[in-house]
Amino acid sequence: MRDPEFSGTDHDAILEMILHRLTDLDSRVGDLSEKLHDVFAQLTYSREDLTGAGDEVHRALAEEIGRLVGQKLLALSYMAVQHADGSRQAKKRVARIMSKLCLAYLAPSGVELNRARRILRARKGDELWLAAGQAAVHIKRVLDSARSRGIEFVWDYDVCVGIPVDETKQQAWSNCDPASDVSFVVVPGYIANGERYRLQEVFTDDVAS
Repeated sequence: MRDPEFSGTDHDAILEMILHRLTDLDSRVGDLSEKLHDVFAQLTYSREDLTGAGDEVHRALAEEIGRLVGQKLLALSYMAVQHADGSRQAKKRVARIMSKLCLAYLAPSGVELNRARRILRARKGDELWLAAGQAAVHIKRVLDSARSRGIEFVWDYDVCVGIPVDETKQQAWSNCDPASDVSFVVVPGYIANGERYRLQEVFTDDVAS
């Protein structure tokens, strides 16, 4: 979910802060991914399949993906918006881009980096192009590690637009008003073995004051 620090009106300052955070997060995400890898190894050791896999595996994976989406993809979305001035329209543009990026980075066939770069309108070699590639490396590492161990799950994008937030499967994204009707899914939910391990994050019709 969005950090309150990103609500400033100075786009250059916001961009500089985001780029600084991306650099800092690269090292930390690498460490987190290694820890997640260890969790997978411990919980799946000596098992030929993951039928009925433990809750710990799915909680760890859902948490790690959620962290990467909330950091990497959110930063990319802000970088792509020319005027992230805190207005409702700017927030909605950021949310729309992030929604599309989730579809690209969390695609069933794997990370679709070229698609993500088209969404961002990144030019070869520019900051967006490079940041998109860094995000792809981290997300792909986590997802490939899970798939190599047979961990099965689905991303939940199913949504009914124009009705109130369903708190059993959704939460309002950023500072969207949770009492308003759902407009679209920003970040998908995570479901495994019929259980929901991560709620959808949805954009609603109004933004809380």
